[in-house]
Amino acid sequence: VVRGRSFGEDDKGVVVRGRSSGVVAFMSGAQVARPRGKAQVLNILGQPLADGLSLGGHLVAGFVATACAVSAMHPMDTIKTVMQRASESAQKTTFIAAIREVVQQGGPFGFYAGLAANVTGQAPAGAIKFALYESLSQWVSPKVSQELHGLVEVTCAALAFVGCSVVLIPGEVMKQRMQAGVYKSMREGIREIFQTEGLRGFYTGYRATLVRDIPYTMLEFGLYAQLKRLGRIVSRKNKLSSTDEFLLGGVAGGMTGFLTTPLDLAKTKLMTQAHLNPAQRYKNIGDCITRIASEQGTSGLFQGAVARVAWLIPFTAIYFGIHEATKRSLKKAPIVSPSVL
Repeated sequence: VVRGRSFGEDDKGVVVRGRSSGVVAFMSGAQVARPRGKAQVLNILGQPLADGLSLGGHLVAGFVATACAVSAMHPMDTIKTVMQRASESAQKTTFIAAIREVVQQGGPFGFYAGLAANVTGQAPAGAIKFALYESLSQWVSPKVSQELHGLVEVTCAALAFVGCSVVLIPGEVMKQRMQAGVYKSMREGIREIFQTEGLRGFYTGYRATLVRDIPYTMLEFGLYAQLKRLGRIVSRKNKLSSTDEFLLGGVAGGMTGFLTTPLDLAKTKLMTQAHLNPAQRYKNIGDCITRIASEQGTSGLFQGAVARVAWLIPFTAIYFGIHEATKRSLKKAPIVSPSVL
């Protein structure tokens, strides 16, 4: 029985939709036609993956987790950016000096400079990254042996980051320039970048971000997955508690953050050097790392490492912890129904 719809029958015995709005036509004794347009999108988003949560659910979980983590830890990210930004002086900016500078220039709210740009870029990118990672890993893992699952996880993490990078980078450029004091507002930044650099300006440091974040994402997701497996073995439990997930996420983030600090430093300097004279600017990530090491030694490559680790331990704990909690909640009360609407 179809409610509120008018149907007729053609000469082949196919029941077709009338002019009143609708439901997809179906053939007698044959397969139901595929939904189109909005209904088809909703159907795809509502189909459950191997873990029981739909693709739409993974998008929502990734969005919520990323937005919460980014918002909570933005002040520490601002301090790190001030410590690492490109400047005419080769002198290092200390943690305390960075805090003092932020307060002097913007007061307490200075720690939240670029927050809107950060959330605008990061939250949708996080949704895409988690959904791609879960979809790819759950599709590939059953097709390979258990010994290859670790490789599958890090490979899927790398592909997931590449997929979300187009959305992520413009927000990252705007956020870091606002944190570094280059622009006072998002509107000013957008106008200035368009006028002076064009559309390509929003992707300044794109290669450097890929070089930093592909290995970072591989380590982050891969290490977190391995730590969860180890946690289940040690605790002899099939499921870890929320506290365990928060703690393991923090450990994974702290370790990965420290190891990738030189790449993060180069990426930050490339993104924040628009105000420097062309002769002082870094040409690429290799030139940036080489010049810093030459001018400041190996320790110079770890500028902001303390702030980065102090930021990433709680950030990743919140990131993975809320992601896991949101997934559990959505499995109990799915937002998108798998049925064709």
